[in-house]
Formats: sequence, C-alpha cells, structure tokens
Amino acid sequence: MGQFFEEVKRRNVLRVAIAYLAVSWLLIQIVETLFPIFGQSDALIRLVVILLAIGFPLALIFSWLYELTPDGLKLERDVDRSRSVVQHTGKRLDRAIIFVLTLALGYFAFDKFVLEPDRAAEREETVAKQARSEALVESYGESSIAVMPFVNMSDDANNEYFSDGISEELLSLLAQIPQLRVISRSSAFAFKGKDVSIPAVAEQLNVAHVLEGSVRKAGNRVRITAQLIEARSDTHLWSGTYDRELDDIFAIQDEISAAIVVALKKSMGLHLGAAPSAYATASMEAHEAYLRGRYLIAQRTPSSEKAAVREFAKAVSLDPEYALAYAELSLATRRLSFRGEMPDAEAVALATPHAERAMALDPTLAQAHAATGYVWVTPDTIEVAISHFRRAIELNPNYSDAHLWLGNWVGVLGQYDEHYSLQEKAVRLDPLSRPAIANFAGALIDRNRLDEADRQMEKLASIAPGYYAGLRLPSIRRSLGGRWADGLLAGLDSLRFNRNSSAANALAEGFAAVGLEKEALALFETPPPFVFTFLGRPAEEVAAAEAHLAQRPDSYERRNALTLARAEAGQYTRARAPLEQWWQQSRKVVTSGFFTADAAMALIAIRSDVGDEAGIDEVHAAIRDNVRRYHEAGVTGGTMYWNVDYEEGIFAFLAGDRDKGLAGIAKSVAYGYFIRTNAAYLQALYDDPGFAPILATQEARQVRERNKFLAIVCNDNPYAAVWQPAEGTCERFATADGT
Repeated sequence: MGQFFEEVKRRNVLRVAIAYLAVSWLLIQIVETLFPIFGQSDALIRLVVILLAIGFPLALIFSWLYELTPDGLKLERDVDRSRSVVQHTGKRLDRAIIFVLTLALGYFAFDKFVLEPDRAAEREETVAKQARSEALVESYGESSIAVMPFVNMSDDANNEYFSDGISEELLSLLAQIPQLRVISRSSAFAFKGKDVSIPAVAEQLNVAHVLEGSVRKAGNRVRITAQLIEARSDTHLWSGTYDRELDDIFAIQDEISAAIVVALKKSMGLHLGAAPSAYATASMEAHEAYLRGRYLIAQRTPSSEKAAVREFAKAVSLDPEYALAYAELSLATRRLSFRGEMPDAEAVALATPHAERAMALDPTLAQAHAATGYVWVTPDTIEVAISHFRRAIELNPNYSDAHLWLGNWVGVLGQYDEHYSLQEKAVRLDPLSRPAIANFAGALIDRNRLDEADRQMEKLASIAPGYYAGLRLPSIRRSLGGRWADGLLAGLDSLRFNRNSSAANALAEGFAAVGLEKEALALFETPPPFVFTFLGRPAEEVAAAEAHLAQRPDSYERRNALTLARAEAGQYTRARAPLEQWWQQSRKVVTSGFFTADAAMALIAIRSDVGDEAGIDEVHAAIRDNVRRYHEAGVTGGTMYWNVDYEEGIFAFLAGDRDKGLAGIAKSVAYGYFIRTNAAYLQALYDDPGFAPILATQEARQVRERNKFLAIVCNDNPYAAVWQPAEGTCERFATADGT
C-alpha cells in the first residue's frame, strides 16, 4: 500500500486533485454570481456543478495514466523513467495551485466584504416584505382594498370634483360588500397628488389590494380607466377602459365594481358576494351637484361645508327622488351646528325633514340611517339615534363615520367596552382619519396603554400638525402622573400652531390648577364657567354659566353646566329640579360623558338635604355600577380631570367606608388628579381630618409644578411670540435660585 501511495505522489495525482478542486470551487463561485445576473436559472448552475463532479475522477484517472513530456502526452508506461519530467511538471502544478488559491482567496474577500452586504440587505428587504405581506393578511386578510382618487385627465381642472366623485362612488359600492374591508375616503384620498408607491400606500393603509385609475370628461363623453393591483407584489390583477356617454355613468360603475369582485375571486380565491349596484339618479345635473357637494364636504372648512349644503340642496331640487342627496344634505346641515356655525335647534329643524325624506325614499340606504341618527342625537332620544347608527353599519359594514359616531354615543351612555371596540374599528377602516385617531388615542390613554397611544399621537401629529395642536390631547398626555407643568408647556406648544378654543381651554385649566389665576383668566375675553370651577370660585362660576347659557339657550350641555355650578355654590333649591331632570335623561346611569360622578355627588348632597335616603341609595348603586363598567372595559387610567380611583374612592367615602374612600382619593391625587376644593356637595370630604394630608399633597404639587413651569417661561421665555406671563407673575412666584 505504501508503494502505491508513493507512486500516486510521483505521478502528481494528488497535485492534480488539489488543482482541480481549487479551480472547480472558483468556477462555481463565479457561476453562482454571474449566471443570475444574465437571467440564467439555477438549473444551469446545477449542471455546471454536476459536470465538474463527473470530471474529477476522470482527471485523476487521466493523471495516473498519462504524463506530460516535452514530446506531448504519453501513456505513463511508454515513458523512459530515466528521462521522466514528472518532478518538473509537479513544480509547475505547485505554481498553478498557488496561483489558483490566490485567486480564490481574492474572490473570497471580494465576496465577503463587497457582495455579501448587498445580498444581506436584499435578504433583509425580502424578509421585511414577506413580514409586511403576512401582517397585511393577518390584520385584514386578503379581502381588503383601498380605492385611490382617480386622476383627473380632463382638459378642465374644474372637473376634479367629478374624478374624485367617481372614485368615492366606486369605494361606496365596494364598501357595501360585507366580506370586503374597504378603507374610507379620508384615508385613501390622503395620498392624492403624492408620489407614493402602491406597496407604500398599502403598508400605510394596511390593505392587500389597491384600485387606481383616471377619468377624462369631455362634453357628454367620459372615459374611465381602472386597474386593480395586488399590493404586496405590485402586480396587476385586472384593468379596464370604459368609453361611454355620461348617461351611462352608473352602468360603468356597476361594470367596474363587478369586474373587481370577479378579479378578487379568481386571483385570491375569495368568497365574495355579488357586487352591489350604483345608486342612480334620473338627472345627471343632480348627480354632478351631489358630487360637487361631496367634494366640498371633504375639504372640512366652514365655507366649504356651507357650499356643500347648497350643492346638495340643488341636487334634491333637480331630482326630488334622490334619497342619497337628501341624506347628505341632512348630515351637512346638522354638522354646521357641531361646528358652531348654527344653533342646535335651528340645525335640527332644518336637517330633520331631509333625513325623513331620505328614509321614506330608501330605508335600505346606510346614509339615510346615519342622517336620521344624527338628528336624533339628544339626551331624550339618544337610543333612537344609536339604533339608526347600528342599522347604518349593518347596511354598510365599512361606514367608518358611523362606527365613530356610534362609538362616541355608546361611550356617553357608559358602554365603555363597545366604545373602545368601535373606535378601534373606525381607525382600522380609516387609518388616517384625524378624529378617528384622536378618539382612539384617548381611549388608549384611558386604559393606560400609553405606548400605543403615543404611536397614534405621533401619527396624527405627522399627518395633521395643526389639527393635532388644536386638541387637548397633547396637554392631557403630557400632564399624566401629575406633570402639570409639562401639560402647560404642551398647551403653549399648541398655541404656536392653533389658537382655537380647545387648546385655550386646556391651558386655562392647567393655569388654574397650578395657581396661575391671572394667566387662566387672561386667555378669554369672557372666561367660561369651568375656569372658575378650577379656581374654586363657585359664585363667579354660576354667573359665567348663566351668561353662557343665555348665548345658547337650546344647549343642554350649557344648561347642565349651570345646574352643576349652582350645586357647587350650594344653591341646592335652584339646582334640584334641573338636576333631577338631568338624572332622568341619563336613564339613571352615571357615566364619564353625560351624568358624571360630580353630578352624582351633587345629587346625593341635594337628596340628603331633603332626607331622600332611598334616592341616595339609588345614586350610590349607579356610581358603583359605573366603576364596575370601567374595570370590565379595562379603563384603569386617569388624568387631572377625572380618575377611576377617585370615583371609586369618593363612592366608598360617601357610602360610609371612610378608610377605603380616603385611600382611593389619596391614590388618585398621587397620580395627578386635581380635586376642586370649594364645592358645597363635597363639604363632608373637606371636613374630614383624613383629607388634610391629601390636600397637602396636592398643594405641594401645585407649588412644585408652578415653579417648574415658571423657571422656563420666566427665563428667556421660548413662547414669547405667542404668550407672556401676566405682569408680576415671575417676580411673585419664581424662587431665589430661579428653579
């Protein structure tokens, strides 16, 4: 055996083996890199590897049988051993091996440090795309779609309303399919005019499919092109072009929606029902007026909404049977009162007949039920309103506004669990809706899910900074945990963008809480009642509430505010009848949004004053039930304005469990809840010796947070352009070291 291996070495078989393997490895690496670039398949790479493997034993056999001589290749047995040059050939093979190994080492370094980072990035992107793809399917499934605003290809730029309207009507058609999740208009149209890729749109809106297209309108002719795109791979599933007379516009919409449903069924195996039919009108002029109205509503300004009312009114005058236009006219009219552009009573009086007409014409129309719910939103008829909002959602499961409205009003009734689920659904249907995001962020704060709330707030601040600044939300979030100074700074940040009443109200409450009375009052020409509530001046609160109600005598919110102000001032005789009426309107339910814990405590004090013990027990039970619903819905948080621990504690205290009550109240104050200290109906609490240390904790926080705030604004005030401390404030409150 030893002699055999010596012969193998002499004939350079080992050197040939090493050289062959080195060259083969280098060739395989090059092939794996270059073949994919030129579009060659993996099969060709495998063929190269197989051929090289087959060649390896052949090369060894060849090197055993043959020897390279100066006269060429000869069989080894024919070579004279005395004239053999195998040693010289071996040296040449050694040099060749060294050369090939050097090339291999160089290629390895190039591959490791130059090519591998690009491949790794590509792999990460592939994994990320796959993860996003799986996330889309997991969250909404394959049956989700966003209808993008169709591009206006008409020569007349004023036809923008028409192309937007076609897009919205297609969206509305698809939204009626229960098995299909359709993103709402406000979110889909947020990308209008922006250069954003389809996959990026899909990722932000969390959908698996996108519909886009264009509209060209010329005279009485229209050309609509549409294409359905599978968002994860950015591939077309279906496209179509339609040239028609305008009289056929509703037929075109039906054709497009039906084609989309067929495409989704075929490509993804979705089990979708038949596409619904477009809502037609006999008058194209009426239809165009309706489209202009929807275009104006979407702009969300007071002037555009007033103009929208005029367009919807024109539509119904041109077609008195146009139920959809009647519903939108009712909604737009009612919305004017919520914007403060019209008194409530006047708006309801004007909007109600339009909602009734829409219902009479088509009781299966979701918008008709939404409009009816909108006009029935009053304390006495709120259940009727809620039933219509529910019916609107049954008819159109993707009606995000109906989810939002229903969520708000079931929350007012204390149905906190459903309130949260509806707000969450509204955001999923309309991911870029400003009110939907704001409401959902507030619901998350109530549940102390602050990281999730922060993500929603960051999204809102990025897409609508002015709107975000005008909310109380930033001040509420930053003041949590008793950081009242941070809440004030957030309020001043808001003033840089938006000086609306909501931002001013949050600032006023914060100023009052830390004891900056002049600053709180200076924000308003005529201070509203709540400022005096926080300042602990009930007599002035009553006067302000009376003046406030005189401006809007039909407002039940202002009427209730006056009732509570009178109770706080100890005017029980004047407060009793309206408070009892308010209690009846609340269905004898205590909630965070209508008959509040403060109102319940005022009612307990008034009933106690007249010896109504049974009535007191009734209110105690309602407070206890409200706390139970908080806990069941996961509501555990609290702000400086309200706190679950406080409500639970004050209930226990008033019910006779003093120690438990004071412990809960102390816990709420430690977390930053602000207890008003001059309400007549809380006198029993103020008189209890156990309340003194709780009040001391609050007063210490007032001083600490006030000085923390003044240390910033009294030294090179960063808000000087929008706000200044009152005269003498800095001299009076700043400490000697300026902290």
